[in-house]
Amino acid sequence: MNSFKALAALILTVSGGALHAEESWHINLHTVSHHFSERQHGKQWNQENLGLGIRREFSSDVSVQAGFYRNSIDRWSTYAIGEYTPIAMGNLHTGVYAGLRTNYTKPVMFAAGALLRWQGERYSVTLRAAPKMCNQCSAFVALEFGFKL
Repeated sequence: MNSFKALAALILTVSGGALHAEESWHINLHTVSHHFSERQHGKQWNQENLGLGIRREFSSDVSVQAGFYRNSIDRWSTYAIGEYTPIAMGNLHTGVYAGLRTNYTKPVMFAAGALLRWQGERYSVTLRAAPKMCNQCSAFVALEFGFKL
């Protein structure tokens, strides 16, 4: 429950303050992932990671995101991350993300990796990649779709 309270506090902090012209809000749908190593003890990774997130974009290269999804070990997780995407070519933006996620092998764990996002006028598609970060983890790529509010 403490991770839920921390996530709620982060969302309230992120949502505080007036929006400027360059700031925007997005709803994200988490969909699927692909893991690059076998899971221990003959178990399979859950690769259907349905969930929702909300992203606040402060500029074209800085945003924060928080939400929930069904994780790779088939548990519900909450997360909060910051994103920095300084490289842009037209509608394609790439960079890194880092933050916290819950309910994996520990109650709260670090999350980080690279991302590639196509950002249209109203819609976005984001591909996230993360390295193997623990002995019981796997490197993965994950796909999410966004809608600008």
